[in-house]
Amino acid sequence: MNKDRNRKEDRSIGDGWKKLSIRNHVIFGLVMRRPKLAKKCLERILGRTIRELNYIEAEKTEEVSAATRGIRVDIYCEDDETLYNVEMQAFEVRDLPKRSRYYQDMMDMILLQKGEPYRELKQNIVIFICTFDLFGIGRHIYTFENRCIQDPELRLDDGTTKIFLNTKGILEDIPRPLKLLLDYIETGKAEDAYTRELDDAVAEVRNDDKWREPIMTVEMMLEDCAYDAREKGREEGRAEGREEGRAEGREEGRAEGTASEKKNTVLRMLAAGKEVEDIMLATELDRTEIDRLIREAE
Repeated sequence: MNKDRNRKEDRSIGDGWKKLSIRNHVIFGLVMRRPKLAKKCLERILGRTIRELNYIEAEKTEEVSAATRGIRVDIYCEDDETLYNVEMQAFEVRDLPKRSRYYQDMMDMILLQKGEPYRELKQNIVIFICTFDLFGIGRHIYTFENRCIQDPELRLDDGTTKIFLNTKGILEDIPRPLKLLLDYIETGKAEDAYTRELDDAVAEVRNDDKWREPIMTVEMMLEDCAYDAREKGREEGRAEGREEGRAEGREEGRAEGTASEKKNTVLRMLAAGKEVEDIMLATELDRTEIDRLIREAE
């Protein structure tokens, strides 16, 4: 009986692994560790040439304060003039505008802690690549800068930009190279040289056994949490007969399930000899949180 179940689970993991695409945030982050691919991605999104990129270590996001939340980033890099933070967002959430504000604040604080005066702060661009339309207007791209309400032509010029991409856009509002990139993310079909490069890199990541366990562990964790949250929401909704009961149940189940599964994932990966940096990438936890989980398990 157990052998049959294990064979079924192994087959499920294998099938799930083959289906993972660049929409998976861990795979996206690993692919974008390649400067050439990251540079081309940013150039298509921004519509301009970018100078040589330098990657900023993930640990830098923890230097601000042990009491603050760490920043999950898929691409965190800079050139001579600009900081770039690009995140793949395949789950439909509505807090991205506030999250973009938090990201930019934290990125500026990191630079200030290095001793740079605020007058020397670089341009700061936060980009979310979404597989859903956050604003429901049908655009492929929504770009925000700070402007005067009374005179929209008057820009504040504080150096901050927030961009939300939508792979399901329906308007003809972007250049063809960016459309091909978004179509590849949406469908997995590579239609030009760059998206074929991306597809080859995704295949290389999937064929690297080093990443198979952590990526699939997180994928299954998210699926389990979503299922548990739905079930808990249904139970409480039936018991209370109110929509708020279902919403509260979903949120509570999601939070509790995610916390428990992430703790187990951290401990399993540590037992398997994984590096803390790899665990951070796979679980989206910062080093402070991982250290706390390790202390609790001792």
